[in-house]
Amino acid sequence: MKLSQLKHWTRAGNGAIPACILTSYAGCSDYLLEVEYKHHLEPLKTESGDMVKFQSIEQVRELLRPLGITSVTLRVIDPYDEFSPDGQLSHCREDMTIAL
Repeated sequence: MKLSQLKHWTRAGNGAIPACILTSYAGCSDYLLEVEYKHHLEPLKTESGDMVKFQSIEQVRELLRPLGITSVTLRVIDPYDEFSPDGQLSHCREDMTIAL
């Protein structure tokens, strides 16, 4: 989803605020934002198609608060936790709600 589409959606006034997932990968300093659209997560992109990256949650707040989005789900993914004790592939992921 392009940033302009998200801005248009939130300003449309239909009262539906999209769910936003802010993803942080362990060992990486950037955050990526995805927007839920029709039960599917769409990465937020610039008009040229590049992924929008954030260096801090403050940057996320500065972008989303003016659009009326007051919270995001912070999803922390640890790609280094590859195996569980029983030898099966583990999907180590933690979600928490962050107020903006």
